[in-house]
Amino acid sequence: MHHNTKIMKSEDILSYQFFHAIPVQTRYNDIDLAGHVNNAVYYEYYDLGRVNYFNDVLGEHAFSEKKHVAIAQSNTTFLKELFLFDDIQLVSKTIRFGTKSFDLLQAILLPSEEGMELCSFTITTFVCMNYTKHESIKIPHEWKEKIELFEQQ
Repeated sequence: MHHNTKIMKSEDILSYQFFHAIPVQTRYNDIDLAGHVNNAVYYEYYDLGRVNYFNDVLGEHAFSEKKHVAIAQSNTTFLKELFLFDDIQLVSKTIRFGTKSFDLLQAILLPSEEGMELCSFTITTFVCMNYTKHESIKIPHEWKEKIELFEQQ
């Protein structure tokens, strides 16, 4: 895992090996007056990818009121427009662990003649939370174990 996520460039993103990918269908409602997918909609795509990632890696019932996550920070870079009927793929990967937080890197890719083209990427920092006590908690050992096992395929 890379540990420096302060400033990332396209080349950095493409150097990662992603083991989690989902197809995303662009919808008519996603398109704005400029004729492309509105920037705000990218966050819906990232949410969809995140839910699938956590479900596939941690399991369906990983989250509870005592073990959950909250977004502490999100930083998104937009590189290329997306349009209706684009056949996009969203990839996700955990790239950093702290004591109570971790970073999830996600990217939106579009097939091209040269391979997959990077359209956008985001790095989201999640803090593990106990919502019954309204306080942060250490990353649950079983989560870290499952994520590390998945990411080291």
